[in-house]
Amino acid sequence: MTDDAERTAELRPGPEDPAADRGERTLGRDLLAAGVLAVILTALGFPFAMLWQLITPRVEYLTVEGGWVPTESQPDGYVLADLYFSGLGLLLGIAAAMIAWAVMRERRGPAVLLGLTVGSVACQAVAWRLGRHEWESFWEAARAAPSGVHMWRPPSVLFVELDPAAAWDALLAGDLTGALGSLQLGALAVMALAAVFTYTVCAGWSRRPSLRARVPE
Repeated sequence: MTDDAERTAELRPGPEDPAADRGERTLGRDLLAAGVLAVILTALGFPFAMLWQLITPRVEYLTVEGGWVPTESQPDGYVLADLYFSGLGLLLGIAAAMIAWAVMRERRGPAVLLGLTVGSVACQAVAWRLGRHEWESFWEAARAAPSGVHMWRPPSVLFVELDPAAAWDALLAGDLTGALGSLQLGALAVMALAAVFTYTVCAGWSRRPSLRARVPE
């Protein structure tokens, strides 16, 4: 073996060298991992909704002839529903980003950040839709109830306008403003913003330019 060949052989990464495994990190595998992360976060929307419905104070209503009235003049529950929803989203977004950073260390990067963003929005959208269903069921029951019945209104996120079908129709008609008006996330974006911020901070504090390595940080 010549001297040049020996030097080339020495520069080749060995089987235990982490650099030898970098070829396994393809964009397709990163996107697959991000998709799995997004699906897991979306599924968390169900326990998210249950916890939100459980801890949020409900507004008491009294059915009267021809309708219903709240038992308090200005109930706090009108505002607390959105605040509790946003607070839970904030905490869950931070936790999701930190867990994804620690567990998915071989897939760190933009793909995981995309999975966090999509999954976080989907998680809160699922929780919002479940709350909306409870909200509509309550009003149906209130209309059918006789006078003098005390009922407790479930929480619902009010400052959200999310209708993808209407947004698509408006976009096809060339109405960009109308399309954006049907995609107002409001509180549904809190978890995603928290997750993106936390994940970005973790990346900024990482001492490895590639962000990913087998050696524990």
